[in-house]
Amino acid sequence: MITRYDLQKNNYSDQKFAQDTIKRLDRKTTLLVDGAYYSEDISKKAENKNIKIVPTTLVGRSQKSNYEKFEIDEKRHIVKKCPSGHKPVYSAFKKGSYRAHFNKKHCNNWSLTERLSPVVKQKKSYLFKVSETKLHRSQLITKMGTSEHQELARKRAGIEGIPSILRRRYKIDRLPVRGLIHVKFYLGFKISAINCKSLIKGLMNRPIPELSILLCNHLFSLFSFQRTYRAKFAA
Repeated sequence: MITRYDLQKNNYSDQKFAQDTIKRLDRKTTLLVDGAYYSEDISKKAENKNIKIVPTTLVGRSQKSNYEKFEIDEKRHIVKKCPSGHKPVYSAFKKGSYRAHFNKKHCNNWSLTERLSPVVKQKKSYLFKVSETKLHRSQLITKMGTSEHQELARKRAGIEGIPSILRRRYKIDRLPVRGLIHVKFYLGFKISAINCKSLIKGLMNRPIPELSILLCNHLFSLFSFQRTYRAKFAA
């Protein structure tokens, strides 16, 4: 069931749609989004409203960098240990980045290849450096490989066909009207057609009066944005 939709001009970004959705939500929930709708800033805003935002893909390269293998205390902003359990000889957090120096004798046997190693060999030590953004992205990539995350991603895949249905069967690319509000209204009818079909299919055994009331309430809630628009226009 499609409970909400929105339509804006083509210069309206995907992340702005995500921010608008988070503002409207007022209860604990989980959002499954495409990578284009996700950013670390959006994720933090969602957490502040007790909303869990789960990206099923990420924009850009998703190669693992192994930053997440280091033990980092993000509250105290210090690097505590390397993957082998050795403490750094120096750790600092400046301008949104973690820096830590590790003793050479501990890192010479680093098991990862040089291309994947998150430490850089220097004259007196090995340097580990990562920004908060890169660290969180690395943690997220690792989390996306878990069975729990993949199960959530499969749920989102179940609705991927809806835009295609709207284009092929309901011809939303060739609406007989112009203007944002008129097009938005017509699009609402198309979406209501999908919802009504699902309702009728699922409620075939219910009494006819009960079914008609459900359909009427659905249409009223779906097009309630029109009343808001007219009130603002009248003011």
